Amino acid sequence: MSYTLDLHEGDELLDIVDGTAAYFREVLVHNGYYTTGPMVFRGLPGSETFTLMTTLGNRVNMVGDRHCGFEFHERLELETDYFYRHWDVEEPLPYHAIEEAVAVGGSRLQSVYHVILDFYGESVLDLYAHVEKR
Repeated sequence: MSYTLDLHEGDELLDIVDGTAAYFREVLVHNGYYTTGPMVFRGLPGSETFTLMTTLGNRVNMVGDRHCGFEFHERLELETDYFYRHWDVEEPLPYHAIEEAVAVGGSRLQSVYHVILDFYGESVLDLYAHVEKR
């Protein structure tokens, strides 16, 4: 299940994730769905949109407004050679270093999938780079 929203001038991707994730979970629970996995968000600094995703234990029957930002996907598959574990969420994410590594490999960074993990009570981010071969 995913929820995509527009970013506005001045919005910082990491600053709005917590509130948006809480809203996303609330909407799912209110409609009888329970998340069964970590929250994942896709985006890059400077993006105009970002997408928040999670797994559910069952299918979703989408009814109503198709332009509300919510979508159901049967599965998410991402094959990448570029992975980074970010242990300290208070420290800036190394997007520039990731982009450089991808470029050295002959590809272009399209987006980064951020998996929010709970690690002994602390948040850890696993970053997976979605790249396009040149």
